Amino acid sequence: MLHLKSLRLKLIVFCLLLTLIPLAAIGIYGHVFTITSLSQQALERSVHQVHLQAESIQSALRQVQGDALYLSALRSLNMLHQQTQASQIALWSREVGQDLLVLASVRPMYYAVRLINADGNEVIGVRAGDEHVSLISEFQNQRSAPYFRETMRLPQTGVYVSPFQTQDSSGVPYIHYAVRLPDGVLVIDLHAGWLLRSLPDHPGSDTWALINQDGHFLVYPEGFDPRSIVNDVPAMLAGGRSSFETATSVYAYERIYPSGSSSEEDFWVIFRHTPTDVLFASVNDFYHVAFLMLVIGMTFAVVVAIFVSHVLVGPIKQLEEMTLEFGRSGAAPPLPEHLPEDEIGALTRAFVDTAYELESKRRQEHRLIERLIKAQEEERKLLAYDLHDGLIQQMVGARFYLTNWRDVDNRKTAEDRLSLQRGCDALTDAIVEARRIIEGLRPAALDDLGFTAAIEEIAAQTATAAGWDLKLDLQPLPGEPEKTIAVTLYRIAQEALSNVRKHAEAAHVTVSLHNGAGIYLSIHDDGKGFNPSLLAIDGHGLGITTMQERASLINGHCEISSEPGRGTQIDVYVPRGLQPPVEAEVTVERELA
Repeated sequence: MLHLKSLRLKLIVFCLLLTLIPLAAIGIYGHVFTITSLSQQALERSVHQVHLQAESIQSALRQVQGDALYLSALRSLNMLHQQTQASQIALWSREVGQDLLVLASVRPMYYAVRLINADGNEVIGVRAGDEHVSLISEFQNQRSAPYFRETMRLPQTGVYVSPFQTQDSSGVPYIHYAVRLPDGVLVIDLHAGWLLRSLPDHPGSDTWALINQDGHFLVYPEGFDPRSIVNDVPAMLAGGRSSFETATSVYAYERIYPSGSSSEEDFWVIFRHTPTDVLFASVNDFYHVAFLMLVIGMTFAVVVAIFVSHVLVGPIKQLEEMTLEFGRSGAAPPLPEHLPEDEIGALTRAFVDTAYELESKRRQEHRLIERLIKAQEEERKLLAYDLHDGLIQQMVGARFYLTNWRDVDNRKTAEDRLSLQRGCDALTDAIVEARRIIEGLRPAALDDLGFTAAIEEIAAQTATAAGWDLKLDLQPLPGEPEKTIAVTLYRIAQEALSNVRKHAEAAHVTVSLHNGAGIYLSIHDDGKGFNPSLLAIDGHGLGITTMQERASLINGHCEISSEPGRGTQIDVYVPRGLQPPVEAEVTVERELA
């Protein structure tokens, strides 16, 4: 699980979750709505459009059926069937012809209307030309025609509708609508274009086609290859009115019974073949709009989340920066001009007040420490003066008298003179040691040479006395450190070098002084080292404790690293800016007051 460590990031994620959860819910609902509603509506519209086309075709067929029933019930036709004399047959034949002419003249969709007897001979008929309708003068025998044979097998008033035919001369498609009469067949040749007049002239990506019960294509547009959908035809032949989808397209279809009876052996199927992306274009548009709205919503959510996080986290970030700056510089930050009137603003004000109070206390502490160090140094100086003017002078005088007595008294034996000389030498060594102690009590080099030179001098003197190989890496400081800091660091270096001389048995010592965010003092030796934890348990190591306490007095720290047989390293760091100018103190005290 992702661990969010930033409050700003937590707020952004929280705001995004608050926004994205409703968006996700709306998206899920929209998806379900699209699947269950828009997609279903698109399918239903396609099925309904196919149904309208099927109704149009069936309506046209019902009209033809009505005309056929009207013609079969004509009085003239019934009278013709009853006549046996040739003159009467001729008379009523002319009457039937006139009736057919009347019907054909008001039905421009009929190409021809013919009466065929039981022997297959055409006996009466009319045919529509380009401009008028006329009687057929040349009759033909249709005994071998498939539509005649199929119709003759039907019971009386049975209907047979032939597949689409094409005229040899004009190429215009038509169908034979044949009705079984008592003594023959009535045939209406119907223009297929009128039957399919409701199909769209410009279907676009759609394909409208008509197949019969055997799966043979009766009508299909130019450029369409029926073999491309041969695997989908059985599914349409098996149902009545429905739809189904393939990987790339959608079929909507409906069964038509051209003869008027619901015969499973004689039917057509009209279908509409539409590419999926075309049929569901509204669904795709919905998804596009929904995706755009989702992107806009997410963008708005991100902007709002960033803005809210900035408003809420900005004061906290400002407080964090103030805290870090206070920790680095030690100077209390000023109160920001614009603070929110909430808990964060109250926390910032409390922090600023606390920072001023801590700064004041730290300044007071620093002044006390400075006074303490100055008092110690004054005491050391007085002690050094007392030793120099008192004890050392007396020791020098004693050595002077002893030397004079040694030189003027000739009565002493050689052994007495040797003992006296040893006493004088011991007194000389004591005087030298006392002067060294006095120099340690009062580091005059700090006043005369400066901090860096004083460190160099004490290191060189100690190395000469101890016989080390000394390496100095002293970087010049940009300015002389404050007196308190300089004296404290000098004492730490003095104590460290004294400990190396007394205990380390080192051959090489390195003293480094570097300038950065503060003053870095490092003393490293290759002596025998020690275990700091055991030293603390044994109760020894007073010098180490003294160095660490001195560093803490000036707000620094002293780190001692050592291992038996691997030498010792002492690192001291004192940050800059411990004591601001007097003007700053006055300002702080005024603000606190």
